[in-house]
Amino acid sequence: MMSLRIATWNINGLTPNKKELEIMLKHNKIDIGLISETHLNDRKNIKIDNYDVYYTNHPDTTSHGGSAVIVKSNIGHHLHSEFREDWMQATTITINASMGPINVSAVYCPPKHKPKQHMFDRYFQSLGNRYISGGDWNCKHTHWGSRLTNSKGRELKKCVDKHKLITLGTGKPTYWPTDVNRIPDLVDFFVVKGLSDVYFDVASSSDGGSDHTPIIATFSVSAIHRAQRLALYNHKTDWDAFAEYLEDEVELKVRLKTEEDIDETTFYITNLIQVAAWRATPTLSSSNQLGNIPLEIRNKLEEKRRQRRRLHTSRSDVDRSEFNRISRELKELIKENQNTTFQEKLCTLSAHKKDNYSLWKITKNFKRPHNHIPPIRISTNDPWARSGSEKAELFARHLSEVFKPNQSSMTEFEEEVDRMINSDQQLSLPLKLVTPQELTRTISYLENKKAPGFDLITGEILKKLPRKVIVLLTMLFNAIFRIQYYPKLWKISQIIMIVKPGKPPTEPSSYRPISLLPTISKVFEKTLLRRLKPVLDQNRIIPDHQFGFREKHATVEQVHRVVHKIRQSLEKKEYCSAVFIDIQQAFDRVWHKGLLYKLKTLLPNSFYMILKSYLDQRRFQVKYEEELSRLYYITASVPQGSVLGPVLYSIYTADLPETENVVTATYADDTACLASDVNANNASLKLQEQLNKVNVWLQRWRIKPSITKSIQVTFTLRKGDCPPVHIEDKPLPSKNSVKYLGLHLDRRLTWANHIKAKKTEATLKFKELSWLLGPQSRLTLSNKLLVYKAIIQPVWTYGIELWGCASNSNIEILQRFQNIALRTISCAHWFVRNTEIHEYLEMPTVKEVIRKNSSRYRERLTKHTNELAKNLLTPGDDVTRLKRWQILDLDQRN
Repeated sequence: MMSLRIATWNINGLTPNKKELEIMLKHNKIDIGLISETHLNDRKNIKIDNYDVYYTNHPDTTSHGGSAVIVKSNIGHHLHSEFREDWMQATTITINASMGPINVSAVYCPPKHKPKQHMFDRYFQSLGNRYISGGDWNCKHTHWGSRLTNSKGRELKKCVDKHKLITLGTGKPTYWPTDVNRIPDLVDFFVVKGLSDVYFDVASSSDGGSDHTPIIATFSVSAIHRAQRLALYNHKTDWDAFAEYLEDEVELKVRLKTEEDIDETTFYITNLIQVAAWRATPTLSSSNQLGNIPLEIRNKLEEKRRQRRRLHTSRSDVDRSEFNRISRELKELIKENQNTTFQEKLCTLSAHKKDNYSLWKITKNFKRPHNHIPPIRISTNDPWARSGSEKAELFARHLSEVFKPNQSSMTEFEEEVDRMINSDQQLSLPLKLVTPQELTRTISYLENKKAPGFDLITGEILKKLPRKVIVLLTMLFNAIFRIQYYPKLWKISQIIMIVKPGKPPTEPSSYRPISLLPTISKVFEKTLLRRLKPVLDQNRIIPDHQFGFREKHATVEQVHRVVHKIRQSLEKKEYCSAVFIDIQQAFDRVWHKGLLYKLKTLLPNSFYMILKSYLDQRRFQVKYEEELSRLYYITASVPQGSVLGPVLYSIYTADLPETENVVTATYADDTACLASDVNANNASLKLQEQLNKVNVWLQRWRIKPSITKSIQVTFTLRKGDCPPVHIEDKPLPSKNSVKYLGLHLDRRLTWANHIKAKKTEATLKFKELSWLLGPQSRLTLSNKLLVYKAIIQPVWTYGIELWGCASNSNIEILQRFQNIALRTISCAHWFVRNTEIHEYLEMPTVKEVIRKNSSRYRERLTKHTNELAKNLLTPGDDVTRLKRWQILDLDQRN
């Protein structure tokens, strides 16, 4: 790119003029748009194809003022800062150019404020030494071509002189008041610094429908393009050529006798697959152009430009009326074309493979809007990380402190752990060898589109491997079993960061790490886990109360155990004191030595040695966009994103203390303990006895509970609460309800809180998809129902096997929601009965769903592999004093 074209325009509302802006950007080949008066708020998002949008809204959060920068996605850039004050809203990005970084800033200064020089100084000083700032300044001065000078213009001129800035304008009016008695003037222009050697040209544009003229500046600056996202294959990959190359090039006579041999062979296989994929994959040309503009719209645009020039010359009421008429017609044409194109696209959507699952893709893209990560820093004393490389490195340094074990003062116990780990190894039988057939079968179950690790090898690529490569992989896996050494290449994880909902995006701790491991390593882990499971089951290493990460174990069964205990207490007029313990960074802080101690104690040596190598010297790097951090070592945690990680965590926490008369329920790191008694004090005493043991256990194994996030709830129909219980000598917060494994449990177990929460969530999701499910959508009725069943219905059906025993009045809340949703989807008239709509659409009512799911659930419990789940079927000596539906009788509910 030999030149950089930057436009500035006061658009007077970005949302209603979005399509016209897109046309202006394409027609004028704009690289960066600096937009003033966006009229956005914190709830509105704007997306423009092939452009990234950054915006700064007015600080009072209402829809007025504001600025935005719209930059081509293929230009290397990042968000620099936001200037968000009443007198100015400015959005600044940094672009990568051949001459070095350049800050580009969009400005809007509302006319009612009167900023002083020092206020402008503060803004310009935040931009650095090389920048381009443009927008609607509402500052007039003859120095940059205005007709007259106002007080704001004088203050800005002082700042321009002080910092030796350059102002760039057309010398012609840019603001055209609708009142003919007011004279047009120049208020939109650029302010530049550090670009004295750059040639530039500034011109007006006849595009746009607001009362401001767009200004386009062309700079002789070469912007650096972003590196294209790497991938080993695309839809044009020649898989026959891929397999043929591997068949010809793979060498089966490899040495596999030492640890170095395993590392070399692992690298050889990885590199061979990558080369074969790249050779068989043609390069796709990327297009950053917007779609073609229909001829009718192009003609109307040209007519509008001519009329705009005529109006600016005459300023007569007749010409203004004509211009307004043409503008309205253009807006209608654009809107009609947009709706037609969108509806035609909806008609082609399908949930089938032959159409590449287009229906699910469009809903998935809508559910996951792309949010740019703002500048971040760890503490207020640290500098801001702005560029991609700076953010990647900062995230990595933050995670390197997270992946460390919690501190401990139990020196004697740690010495015991060291002695155990360093003791002699016990003899054990070798692991069963892997066969090519087993490996092929394991690969066939991989997901094609699962995100790959740093090597870019996906499940789809592995499924295309010829038999010779499968044989070589089999040899490698068996050598790992024999030598008991895990390859270094498979210990490197690539981490991407996802912001947690509702957390401040400027803090690294507000982001959730998502770890991506090489797919081949996951295939090996699956083969190892297949051999490990029988040992775990035979020796009952994982306790029955742990339902997490176990085959045929679901959250519903575990919540049922908790609910069953609460129901027993309510029937017997008892107090049930329950604690729901939250663990800080449970998976990230697993103490490696403690885990090895347990693995050596519980597992045969053949498993222990491989797992020891598996945990040793693991490393990670953070990826932000296409930037990578340095490699950092992991000194704690179970490997995130791995197959074995969840199982290792279950083993690590398997010896959680239990106490008689206290129900313990764990699902991964979610732990609940419940004790009941007729006397509230006794209920808490029983629970405290359990928590005392748990507290010692937590300290011993370096597990840190979060006292503020842990909750105590008293479940009872009687008055009063159970006395508070303590962990680490600190009382736990007491509440009247808790959310456990996605289900809201209230004090009286009425399910009212849960049903209201799910109704609200389902309503919001339905509103989000109204463009797809509403009466104006031309999506077929069958596809509308499919979207409802797949995306919205699961919101409220989760846990229906348990909350189905709620009162009729509560269940009616969800039934009313479904009535409205189905009536909207089917476009039924007001006089059509809800029962007729359900029958026509073949949709069950809420109570019919309860009966159907309850019947399936009861059958599932009869075949359950866990005795604690099976015991839920036996009523025992339960009293049924309360006139409530029993969970196991819901298949008969009317």
